[in-house]
Amino acid sequence: LEMVNPKTSLIVLSNPNNPTGTEIPRDAIMEVLKKCSCAILVDECYFEFMDPSTSVANEVETYPNLFVSRTFSKTWGFPSLRLGYLLSTGSNVSALTCVRGPYDINQLAVVGILAALKQRDYVFEYVREVMDQSKPLFEDFLKKRGIEFWPTAANFIFCYFSEPVRLESALRERGILVRPKKDHKGVLGLRVSFGTVEQMKQV
Repeated sequence: LEMVNPKTSLIVLSNPNNPTGTEIPRDAIMEVLKKCSCAILVDECYFEFMDPSTSVANEVETYPNLFVSRTFSKTWGFPSLRLGYLLSTGSNVSALTCVRGPYDINQLAVVGILAALKQRDYVFEYVREVMDQSKPLFEDFLKKRGIEFWPTAANFIFCYFSEPVRLESALRERGILVRPKKDHKGVLGLRVSFGTVEQMKQV
């Protein structure tokens, strides 16, 4: 908040942060909304994996400068379709519609998403397995081996292995993809996505 000034036109808050999975407390987001009049974009692309009470989507009518973005790329498994949506006031949505392209959503994306929405029980059963079983299983694995990691509220975790480059290469040879990333101090870690229980046992 100390960095916000009259020239600030947009504040972007990723909740949770990627690649660490760090959650921004809802109270902290609300404080920004109450104190800042510029446009505020809250990226909730992993919100299905989080407690619903952490979302600020229900505040869009109260704060006309609030925009909440979500995607079908994560939970719904359609990253190649490049389809998401934005929540805001009607006037904001109308203004944005004026600058959008006429064919920005392709037919394949529409068919795929409509089919997925008919299988919500399957999708959220997967979410429960990931967050209630796979996540604690892998976190316990890391703790028992003394491997440091960032506490995460998402379906991925940022870990500090002793030989991250060698480990990433070995996992890739076995068909398991993890993402090497450097943290804010320049220390290399691996971002590991949680899958099913069976998948995490293989990892």
